[in-house]
Amino acid sequence: MQAVQASEIRWYKRPKASVGAVEAGPTVCLTIDGKDVEAPEGVSLLSAASAAGIYIPALCAHPDLPPRSQRGGGSSGCNLCVVEIAGMTGMRTSCSIAVEAGMVVTTTSPAIEKLRKEGIAKTLGTHPHVCLTCPQRDGCSRTTCSFGNPVEQRCCSIFNSCELRKVADYVGIPPTTPNYKHVQLPVIKDEPFYDRDYNLCIDCRRCLPACNDIRGVGCLEVKDVETPQGKRTYVGTIAETLVDSGCKFCSACVTVCPTGALMDRTLDPARKEETQVPCKATCPAGIDVPRYVQLVGLGMYGEAVAVVREKLPFPGILGRACFSPCESACRRKDLDDPLSIRSLKRIAADNDTGLWRKHSIQLPPSGKKAAVVGAGPGGLTAAYYLAKKGHAVTVFDALPAAGGMARYGIPSYRVPLDVIDNEVAEVEKLGVVFKFNTRIENIDELMAQGFDTVFLGIGAQNGDALGIPGDKLPNVIDSPTFLRAATMGKVGDGETAIVIGKRVAVIGGGNVATDNARSARRLGAEVVDMVYRRTREEMPARDDEVQGCLEEKVNLRFLLAPKKIELNDNGSSRLRITYVKMELGEPDASGRRRPLEIAGSEFTEDVDLVIGAIGQRPEQFPAYSVQVSKNGRVQVREDSMLTSRPGVYAGGDCVLGPSTLIESVAQGRKAAAAMDAYLGGDGNIEEKLLPDWDTDPRIGREEGFNTRKRLHPIFIDPAKRDNWDEVELGFDDATARAEALRCLKCNLAAKIEDMVLPPESWLELNAANVAGVQTESGVYQLLDADKKVLVIKGVENLREGLEAMLDKADIAKYFIWEDAPFFSQRENQLVQAYMQQYGGMPPGGGADEMDDLF
Repeated sequence: MQAVQASEIRWYKRPKASVGAVEAGPTVCLTIDGKDVEAPEGVSLLSAASAAGIYIPALCAHPDLPPRSQRGGGSSGCNLCVVEIAGMTGMRTSCSIAVEAGMVVTTTSPAIEKLRKEGIAKTLGTHPHVCLTCPQRDGCSRTTCSFGNPVEQRCCSIFNSCELRKVADYVGIPPTTPNYKHVQLPVIKDEPFYDRDYNLCIDCRRCLPACNDIRGVGCLEVKDVETPQGKRTYVGTIAETLVDSGCKFCSACVTVCPTGALMDRTLDPARKEETQVPCKATCPAGIDVPRYVQLVGLGMYGEAVAVVREKLPFPGILGRACFSPCESACRRKDLDDPLSIRSLKRIAADNDTGLWRKHSIQLPPSGKKAAVVGAGPGGLTAAYYLAKKGHAVTVFDALPAAGGMARYGIPSYRVPLDVIDNEVAEVEKLGVVFKFNTRIENIDELMAQGFDTVFLGIGAQNGDALGIPGDKLPNVIDSPTFLRAATMGKVGDGETAIVIGKRVAVIGGGNVATDNARSARRLGAEVVDMVYRRTREEMPARDDEVQGCLEEKVNLRFLLAPKKIELNDNGSSRLRITYVKMELGEPDASGRRRPLEIAGSEFTEDVDLVIGAIGQRPEQFPAYSVQVSKNGRVQVREDSMLTSRPGVYAGGDCVLGPSTLIESVAQGRKAAAAMDAYLGGDGNIEEKLLPDWDTDPRIGREEGFNTRKRLHPIFIDPAKRDNWDEVELGFDDATARAEALRCLKCNLAAKIEDMVLPPESWLELNAANVAGVQTESGVYQLLDADKKVLVIKGVENLREGLEAMLDKADIAKYFIWEDAPFFSQRENQLVQAYMQQYGGMPPGGGADEMDDLF
């Protein structure tokens, strides 16, 4: 039998049933360890075996990389994947030979095992490995060594998740393995993102093609150095630093590395997926941020909007008023500056082509009716998705138009009314009926009208009082009242008692306070003081909002707090306010230093209007008959937004308290899914509005990419901000593309296939498997469907302990057990190992906690 040339070999990944993909090309039939296997022509034997569920150890191979024999470099590889093929003499490395019809393959035999042990011994001879053979390794803290082994001979910090360790355990480490001798190769821990310890490199060369060929960046090369122990070979950067080498920090090299030689210090091993793509994970609505940012970089604005609209119906509003937690999480901040993600969403929305409509589906009428109380972001979102699921939706609001806090709490210089109207119109196009100037105070009345379910999105319309003498005087008002009057044009027009006058004091240091202050300036106040009792460092307002205040000549006054307010009938102002100076003490529960009054520091100033922007709370409606907390917020189930009343759901500020638009949208989505299920639907509101585009894995080399600073959107001149025209004009096309192209494309690392690891010892949690467990003392572990540990528990009788867990099999899908006479000590060792890897205890500490866990 002749082997296929290595240049023709490719890796085979069996299509997932959920994807519905089909295998490309003709297939061949072969036999592996007595099992009939079918695989496409030209794929490697290693990958065919892996797809068939037959494990063959390998350290230099990887599903996303070409076979080692096709990477160049002249090295022989790890030689762990050797197999025997009938009709061929000697061993063959299964990664470098293609399947052929009729092949008969053996993956285990004494000769194969001997050769694999020799291969692992060779690999470990140049890699620190004393911990691998230590009898105390599972319970070790990895901080000190009971046997006094020096640090450079011990394994690295990823011991519990190390691929090399797992493969070595599977193959078996022969006693002839040479002792490791430290040769002091470079260790670099002062560059962005990645720690590099070349003493841990096993020269598998996975990182080399990952960077140079798959990604096309080309910043790695093979290094040969002479050491007292002979020549050592490892893969390093082409220049001294990552930046100088042209690294684009895509994380491909780190992701495929089987040891701790390359590690990303910014990743949390307990939250790998979330920290790999933190912008997406941090978005409350779960928008695929990298995808739409990269589309903007290509000028594909309609496609970018389609991606955004997969998760929310208001890209124009959120592109202006979202407080973008994704930007704070953006990984590029660890290199220089985060991306201007919100502004990129805005330019896409402003240039929407309507492409998203092609795949947007509205189901036929279901015959069910849903009422939404409150036309704010949460209510509108719930209405939008319920209507798309075919339900008849009516939205009630006490105010004259839709938008909630987006219209009546955010000034139009930030979100123009036409943007709100256009996006509300998209909700209305679905058949949603709006009833404005309609105050709903009793849910029973809605149910009597035939509504099957209700969503409460009434917001937090009441402002907190200042809690000082005089806070009920005329022209002392709360933030929601002032902003509502300002956005409706009712300040100083006689319809309200609010008069601006010459001087306004805004009490508070948050984003809402900045809106009040900047609005007061536009309404004619000559002097606006924004008074905050801490310093600028503790101020919760966003930097761009504070900068807007400074540009518009708002006075920021720190370490100051109001003590009392008095009428000033005979003076030149309507009110007089007494302040006290503050100093910062020890940190309080929020982590910020507590403000303390300075005795004898009081002073008084003239003021015409005082606005308290220190907090908001929902209005109370006892006839809703839903449970509320002490602070008046509606209490809901976190997973469904269901209130204490069946069929009644709630979300947004009335649940969260003063929050952000994107958080309200996220809760509206969650409620809509639960309400659809309640109405007899499938509860699935997910959409794929751009199904045929994904990030190109070949990102290429780009000189200067890793030193490009953040680009900022255009703002109108501060001197021209005497009206309600939009202040931020956003990006122009060229700038938007340039800013979007700064994206590190972190989502690519998350898509890299996991290397197939040695089989674990878990069993399905069922009565038959548990019946085969011994009755001696030991420790068991319960795992979920994703093989993640839920519980580690030591018991006197393993079978009885596991039998008690059988009723939890809907969540705990698998179990592992081991006998251990000193089961408490062994339980502690395993828990310590888990904590080291994941940074915390398993979700259930043991049987006592199972009720809470399940």
